[in-house]
Amino acid sequence: MSRLALVPLFLSALLLAQQGPVKKSAETIKAELDTEVIRARLDLAASQRRLAQLQQTLEMRKLEAESMVRMARADAAAAPADAEKGRLAIEASLANAKAAVASADKDRARAELEVEARLANAQVSVEYAKVSSVAQIAKLQQKAADIASHAKLSYPKDPLIDGVLHISDRRIPFNGRVDDKLADFVCSRIAFYNALDAEAPIFIVIDRSPGGSVMSGYMMLQAMETSKAPVFVVVKGYAASMAAIITTMAKRSFVYPQTIVLHHQASNGMNGNVTQLKEQLKWSKIWVERIFVKVADRVGITVEDFVAQMYKSVSTGDWKVTGDDAARLHWVTNVVEQMAEDSFFNAGSEPKPTEIMPEGFVDAGKTQDGRPRLMLPPLGPCDVWWLFDPTVEYVLR
Repeated sequence: MSRLALVPLFLSALLLAQQGPVKKSAETIKAELDTEVIRARLDLAASQRRLAQLQQTLEMRKLEAESMVRMARADAAAAPADAEKGRLAIEASLANAKAAVASADKDRARAELEVEARLANAQVSVEYAKVSSVAQIAKLQQKAADIASHAKLSYPKDPLIDGVLHISDRRIPFNGRVDDKLADFVCSRIAFYNALDAEAPIFIVIDRSPGGSVMSGYMMLQAMETSKAPVFVVVKGYAASMAAIITTMAKRSFVYPQTIVLHHQASNGMNGNVTQLKEQLKWSKIWVERIFVKVADRVGITVEDFVAQMYKSVSTGDWKVTGDDAARLHWVTNVVEQMAEDSFFNAGSEPKPTEIMPEGFVDAGKTQDGRPRLMLPPLGPCDVWWLFDPTVEYVLR
C-alpha cells in the first residue's frame, strides 16, 4: 500500500482524536498507524500470493488442455491404423476359415475315395469265390484299379503349397542300391503314370540310396527326361553317387534341410593289359561325358572345377552336404521343412531296401574295424560303378 493511501486514514484518526473526550498521544497515534501499515502490507502479501496461485493454476489448466489436445490428435491419427489392423485381422480370420473348410472338404473327399476303393476291393474278393471266369475276374480287378487310379483327385502342377510339399499318390519309391531291378521298376512306373495323366507331376521318393550302376541310373535318367509328365525327385534321408546325380538332374528336386546329398567321381574295377585298360578307361570317360558333364552344367560349373571342389572339400573326393547347402550349390532346387504324403493307396508293390548281402554280391569277410567286405558283382559291358556307402567296404572285381 502506498503512502498516499495512508493519508486519509491518518486524517480520520486525527479528527476522531480531536472530537473524542480523550485525547490520544502522538505515540499512540503513531503506533496505531504503524499497525494499520503492517495490516495493509499483510493484506498486500496475501493478495500477491493469491495472484501467484491463480497464475500457477491457470498455467496447469493450460498444460492439461494442451495435453488433452495432443491426446485427441494422437487418437485421431491412430484411428485409421487401428481400423486397418482390424480389417486385416478380419481378413486373416476369414482366410483361416476358408482354409479350414477347404482342408475339411479335401479330407472328406479322400475319405470317400478310400471307402470306394475298399468297397471295390471287397467286391473283388467276394467275386473271386463266386466266379471261375478269368475274364470276369480281370474286369473286376480293372474296376478296382480304375477307382484307385482314376479317383476324383486333383493334382496341382506346383505341389509346393504354402511351404509344404504335397506328394500325391503318383509316387515311385526309390530305395537301396541302383541296379537293373530298381531301374525297371522306376521306368515302368513312369510309363504307367504317363498313361494315366501326361500332365500331373510324378514323384520319385528317395529315403536312402548309396547309388550304384551307371547304366541302370542312365535308364532312369532317360525315362525322366522323355516323360511328358514332369518327374520330381524327393530326398528325405540320403542320396549319394548315382542317386545324387538323378536328384540333381531332375526338373525339380526337394529335400529337407538335414537331408544328405553326396557327389563324387565314378569308380571302375579295371584289369587286363595296357591296351585293355585304355579301352576300359575310354568307356569310363564316355560315361563322364554323357552324364557328369550334364550334372556340371546343371550346377553351373565345368567338370574340372566340380572335381577340384570335391577334393578341396574332402581329401577322398566324397563331397557330402546338407540340404541347405545342396540348394546353395544348385544340386537341388527346393528345401522344404514339411512334406505331406497325400497318397491313400499303394499304386503297386514297392521294392524293398537292398539287404546287406544283395543278389550277386559275394561275402569277402570283414575289415579291421568290423565293417563287412563285399565283392561287387561283375558289371555289364561298358558299365561303371557310381556308388558310396561308408558302412561297407566294396571290393571291385
